[in-house]
Amino acid sequence: MKLLLIGANSADQATLNKIFSRGNHTLSQVANAEQALELLAASRYDVIAVNEQLADMAVEACLKALIQAAPHALKIVVTHDDNSDFDLAHEQIRSPIHAADLVTLLEAMVPQHKVITKKHIVDAVAKVKTLPSPPKVYMQLNQLLKQSNTDSAKIAEIISRDPALVAKVLQFVNSSAMAKGKQITNIGDAITKMGVDTLCCIVMTAEMFSYQPNIPDFSIEQEQRHCLATARMAASIVKAQLKQQALLTGLLHGIGKLVLYEVDEKQTKKFMAERLNGSDNIGLEQKLFNTDHAQVGGYLLHLWGFPYAIVEALVLQYQPEKLLNKPFGTAHAVYLANTLLKERELSPLFIEKFKLEPMLEKLVARAEKIRNF
Repeated sequence: MKLLLIGANSADQATLNKIFSRGNHTLSQVANAEQALELLAASRYDVIAVNEQLADMAVEACLKALIQAAPHALKIVVTHDDNSDFDLAHEQIRSPIHAADLVTLLEAMVPQHKVITKKHIVDAVAKVKTLPSPPKVYMQLNQLLKQSNTDSAKIAEIISRDPALVAKVLQFVNSSAMAKGKQITNIGDAITKMGVDTLCCIVMTAEMFSYQPNIPDFSIEQEQRHCLATARMAASIVKAQLKQQALLTGLLHGIGKLVLYEVDEKQTKKFMAERLNGSDNIGLEQKLFNTDHAQVGGYLLHLWGFPYAIVEALVLQYQPEKLLNKPFGTAHAVYLANTLLKERELSPLFIEKFKLEPMLEKLVARAEKIRNF
């Protein structure tokens, strides 16, 4: 493994030198972002760790530059404040770095990173002329909601910058599913009525599906409804602290389809003709494209700088056997929600491991209610 360390203090340098002196690893250190970009022009690194207190560039600007210079690399910000949060970093770790914490972090990230950055996946995505854009408004909302003094006026201000998004929110809040009483025409009233979680879902789906690829025999609207249902279902079966993450992952779990089905028009037509109702068709995708929409979606979120807990949930959404030795979390909830909403059979080992049998009937009923909402 090759790691590039940018702007680290002496204590963190010493810790990383100790870790990376073992085995077949390489550690390079530079003082600032400019030197890092020069080095990346000539060398490839697997992991890049950036000190949030850079001398020559804001961390956000540095991360944007690193995405362009080293799109394949894992990006970690070394923070000095528990309240620091950077959207474009895959993970964060507190300074002074403890060796055990970094090893644990890398052990969790590297396996999925190796899966989604394989050459055939990168090459497949590179064939697509225009990729979906990161959900910028959603990410702004997410940052705002992490602040303790957030109010609906600030949220409304962000939404109001995009007239098309305002129209989507008002359309939803006045739909037959939500409408009770008079018509709502004010975005602030709409937020109050629907709640922040529902608003975030609407914003994310509106941004994600504003990208409209021309894929024959593939319904963007149907996929959008399923992603929204998966988000609601997944968020309802995790602990409170994972609710936002489960919502986001559920909304994004099918994003890879929008990319994969544009890789090769001929193979996509063949896939649409041969796919089976009631199946996840992952095997058919692998046969025709040499990858699948879960892996492609994971790689896309990697390029966007999303946390690796979400990347992992996308990659493992059809591999419940790999979730058995992990505590029940977002990936498990998305697998469960997606499977039940598609009316497929759950893995018996998954049911047994997480003791789902007594609540299975209620979960199936919940899925049916959400599906028909």
